[in-house]
Amino acid sequence: MTHPTPSSQNALALTHREKLFSYQHPSLQRKPSVPAPKPTPPLHFLDRHLSKSLILKRVKLLPSLRTEVFAGLDSFSKELDALDDTDFGIPFWASTMTRGANADAIIGYRLKCVESAPTQIASSLVFHPSEPDLWPWLHWTKAPAKTMSSLIDQDYASQNLLLQVISPPPDQVEMLSRKHKDLLRRLRTRTALLTSYMVFCTDALPLMKDMDRLGSMDVFPWRFDSEYSASGSREKALPPDASEVPYTLPKSTGPRRSRRVRYQEVPKPANNPQDIGVNERPGQKDTRYQPVCDDYVQKAWVAAVRNDATAVLFDCGNFLRIGIRHRERQTLYLSSLIDIRTCKDPTYGGIWTALHVAIAADAVQRLPLLENTVLGKRKSTFELEPHRPIKAAKTHNPTSAQEELSSIDKAMAAYMEKFPVLAVFFRFDYLDSPAPLLLFSPDSKRKMRYEPTEYLKVIAYKQLGSGSVGDVYRVVIEPDGPPTEKVKGPVNKAGRSKGKAKPAKATSESLTHRPFILKVAPTDTRARRLQHEAQVYRHLHDKGVSGIPSVLSYREGVNADLRVLMLSDAGRSLGYRMDSDKKVDLSAEAGVELKSILTAIHEAGVLHRDVRSWNIMEDDFGRVRFTDFDRSSFRGTSEDYQAEQERLDRFIAGEFVDKDDIIGADDLRRRTEPGYEVCIVPRDR
Repeated sequence: MTHPTPSSQNALALTHREKLFSYQHPSLQRKPSVPAPKPTPPLHFLDRHLSKSLILKRVKLLPSLRTEVFAGLDSFSKELDALDDTDFGIPFWASTMTRGANADAIIGYRLKCVESAPTQIASSLVFHPSEPDLWPWLHWTKAPAKTMSSLIDQDYASQNLLLQVISPPPDQVEMLSRKHKDLLRRLRTRTALLTSYMVFCTDALPLMKDMDRLGSMDVFPWRFDSEYSASGSREKALPPDASEVPYTLPKSTGPRRSRRVRYQEVPKPANNPQDIGVNERPGQKDTRYQPVCDDYVQKAWVAAVRNDATAVLFDCGNFLRIGIRHRERQTLYLSSLIDIRTCKDPTYGGIWTALHVAIAADAVQRLPLLENTVLGKRKSTFELEPHRPIKAAKTHNPTSAQEELSSIDKAMAAYMEKFPVLAVFFRFDYLDSPAPLLLFSPDSKRKMRYEPTEYLKVIAYKQLGSGSVGDVYRVVIEPDGPPTEKVKGPVNKAGRSKGKAKPAKATSESLTHRPFILKVAPTDTRARRLQHEAQVYRHLHDKGVSGIPSVLSYREGVNADLRVLMLSDAGRSLGYRMDSDKKVDLSAEAGVELKSILTAIHEAGVLHRDVRSWNIMEDDFGRVRFTDFDRSSFRGTSEDYQAEQERLDRFIAGEFVDKDDIIGADDLRRRTEPGYEVCIVPRDR
């Protein structure tokens, strides 16, 4: 393979181009005095719930992939000749890394060396070849960890380095032709993120080498949450692959789809497909995670599906693997392990530049295919009547409706308590669980097999947001779930109040149409906070405090490393009603009710500590409630209570208080007050 050669009339650029295409990466190393990073399990629980049509089925090794990517520059030879010599400027790349070479440090190092020449050249060659001097449209950025709850953010491995199409400064946009303005708008609309980039620490080299093992396997060992085989899992529409790209993939050599079905189920379903199988025995838990490349490849594939990216990159500082995701074949093509310090023909500078060009070309090639494909906006795969929008209620807080909803919550909690296992299926966006998330009552005796009458199917059809504890979803009991006996509680057929309580019986059919909230804490640290929140709710319910959501159930995962709190649906956060001046318009009745609720919470001996707009909810009847007690404390002083009341008064008056400091001390280390345990079923008051 030879480097692209410019025309003789642009001889000045030859020196700069040779520098770029002959660049070899310096060696990165960890100081002996710095301890090696400790890995933690990379898979988020949602990473096991992709639709079957989107999961990774096989990994194929393609040693020639790096040369194929570099050869793609030959098709841009004319555009390369037209580039000015300044477009090949080499950014400052340090000769060595003196700090500990963990994943986060390597990301910071990459941000210094990926911004200049490669992004500018790719943008000039692909997006606006007739105007090469424009501001580059490609941009690398480090995503904040708190906004990417399902991404890895640790010293051993991280996915927080993202490549995206950005809009140039306004003066640069004005210089674009009408054609390029339209292309920029379409790219910004359809292609948010262009890569799935997994960055490891330098000690993860054995993990990178072990990826060769995956290429010899017929089926990738995709990890599900359980052995339960979901009969209702449906195929999802696939985004199309580009037909012409600057690299060549081999033709599919796998079996036909009819023959592929025999081995695509991993793991194999149980003997009785209607039974639920538990992967591990109760209480079994590995205290020290041993890194396996299978988990990280699955994690990278899920990120590629979420971003709709074609390029999947693995980087451990001194070594690189290039991956190409083929959507239709559900196959990941991996290059051989590239030593970016010594590789030649092409060198690291040429590979890295050509890779940016290939990524940009793939985005442009797929753009019309995405626009012509009837995929529409990502919607929930679970059909349900949409929740009514929150509107200001003319009749505030009707007592009859309040009593009726309270009785429904009690009926729902009693109904869930009858089932030792809850099977949660996630059906929205790119998720359609082939196997459910299994939830058990804490400290309950578990079996290796459960009959259909012993578990309840729950459908999570919308993600409401993420917080410091975990993710929040709106869920509903599956309408086609197992029939059960009737439970008491006044409710109409649709599961909604008509404003007046009528003597009626709430059947299992009516309860299945009532949405509720699922709050998931996926790690041990967050699980402790969620357990504390459940205990606070129990304490407040026992003290007779109203104006807070009802606890329907508190469950844990197979190994107790995941905790779930199920609450009644309190409505919509007041944060969504905030205007441009960051003010929330509240009625006088709502303000009085909020003061009354907070006073009752304080009289019960609880300090909320996090009063702000996003933690106050309003339902369809105009009732307001306080939520999110994970930061609350039993050790509030009189000064703390007074400060919290004053903060609420300022919020009711229209002042923005969301960024105020947390009030009082955190007592997370203290489990709860003596005599109070986790709430399973709310007690009658």
